[in-house]
Formats: sequence, structure tokens, C-alpha cells
Amino acid sequence: MDAVSKENEVRLRKGTSLNERLVLAGIAVILCLIALPGLAHLANGQWLGIAALFALLFGCLLLGAALFERNVVWIITPGEILIGEQRPFGKLHRRLIRDDEVSGMRLRKSIGKSVEFTLVFETESKDTLTSPPLPDITQVRKTTLQIAWLLQLPAPELAENPLDAANPRIRLGKPISFKRVRAYRALVVLLACSLSLPFIYALWSGKLSALGIAVWSLGAIMAFVLIRYLYRTSAFWIVHDGAIRFERLSLKGTTETDTVSGDDVEAIDVESGGRKDSLYVITIRLRTGKKIRSPPLAGKDQTHAVQAEIIRRLRLNSSGDA
Repeated sequence: MDAVSKENEVRLRKGTSLNERLVLAGIAVILCLIALPGLAHLANGQWLGIAALFALLFGCLLLGAALFERNVVWIITPGEILIGEQRPFGKLHRRLIRDDEVSGMRLRKSIGKSVEFTLVFETESKDTLTSPPLPDITQVRKTTLQIAWLLQLPAPELAENPLDAANPRIRLGKPISFKRVRAYRALVVLLACSLSLPFIYALWSGKLSALGIAVWSLGAIMAFVLIRYLYRTSAFWIVHDGAIRFERLSLKGTTETDTVSGDDVEAIDVESGGRKDSLYVITIRLRTGKKIRSPPLAGKDQTHAVQAEIIRRLRLNSSGDA
């Protein structure tokens, strides 16, 4: 997904590049080739043949997605929207929508793996057109107002976006809530107690072995560590012009706050969130050597956009060095 914005033109794109399609098609072909020999076991009802069949079907789905997924581009200029759609090896289909054909425009916020904002247009012929996602999560307000101005439409109601650069403060994560962490702790305690019931029964009946004692002790230690760690999972960033305020819960349950300015920052980087490939974090490396990791953000493009806005607000250069 990409976009190019000029004063009198906005371009929105959705689709995958040729290199991404080739990689996906290569994975699909390899998966199908690996699955084909296993189909010989299907006639005997063996689990290997059933697994090979599912692998083959999955590979065919990946190959179909690589070959037939559409690339869509919207070019919005004064008074009109040019929509182009094309599949690989297919013809380019164009459609021109004039501003007098558009009866309304609204901004839609979708929450899935990542937060996306799209524009929904209603035409005089009662058609509904949904644009590709607005690419820069920090410029949703600016892009929406620019498109409304190009098409001479009333500005739509803006959805809440804590990462928009138009906000005086950018907020990352959820506000600190001790009640939420306390609820998580209660859930962990309840789960630990439930899993302990078989061990308690074995202890009461005199059948608890040394291995059972070791497993029970290990589980208790893990539950204790998890309860303590839950405090550290709550983090909240507030990015002002020239400074960032950090809020988190301490191990004692109190709120810890800290503030750093651009002069304190050595570099700002984007790193993988660790748990999932789709999650990323912004890492601030201070001149003292300390690292501060942001709450996880979904999507590499979104994370890089937020990183760029933080760099701008802290008045650092583009490389992230003060």
C-alpha cells in the first residue's frame, strides 16, 4: 500500500508489488510440490495423506492469491476520482467519478490486525465506493480534508485517532488503569488455582509423586512471576512538542512517570514486537544508554509513520540522532 499526495492530487494504492507476488507464488509452489507425494497415502486413509491434501489446498489458495489479487489505485484530482483496477496479466479497468456524481463522503475506522481509515463515497446512483486505506496513520485528518476540498464536499466527521499529527498530543498505548491490571491478576490467580486442583487431590490422597511436586512448584513460580510482570505490561506514552511523557505502573502498583526531551535522545528506532511478526515497537535510546520501548503498534508502515512524527516533534534529524 502506498500513497502520493500533492497540493492538487491525492493517490491511494492497495495491492502487492511484483516481488511480493513472486515470493508468495514461490512459497505456494514449494508447498504443493512437498504435498504431492503424500497424496499417495490418501487412499489408505492415513493421516499423512489427509495432511498432504490440506497442504495442497492451502498452497493452491496462496497461488491463487498471488495470481489473481487486484491492484487498485485511486487518483483524486480537483472535481473527479479516477479509479484503476488491474489483475496480473489482465487489462486495466478504469472508472471516472465526477464530483457532481458524489452525494456524500464519510470516514470509516476499521479495527483488525491494525487500525485502518478508509473513505466511503455514496453516489447519486446509490452506489457505495470504498477507497484504499489512507496510508499514513499520522496524517488522516490532513488527507481527509484535502480530499474533501478537491471534490468540493463537506468535510466528514473525523473518527478518533490518537496518533494523528494534528493532535496536540499523540498517545501510544492505553491510559494507566490499576483496575485493569488487578482484574488480570485475579484471572491469573483463578487459573492457577483451577490447575492446582488435580495436584491438591493427589496430595490429599497420598499419590503426589516427586515429579508432580516439581511440576506444581514450577507452575506456582510461573504464576507468581506472571502476576508481578503484569504491572510492567501497562505503559502509556504522551508525545508533546519537544518532549515525551512516559507513564507505567510500578511493581508496588503506583504510577511511575518520566519525561525526556530531544536533548536526552540518542536515537529512535523501529524493532519487531517479538511476539508476532505484525507487531512493532518504537525504541528510544537515551544518551545515558537506557532504552525505552513503546507499547506495540500493528503494522510496519504505521510504526514508521509514528516514528517519523516523534522525530519531528522532538526536533531530531531524519536518522534519529539528536
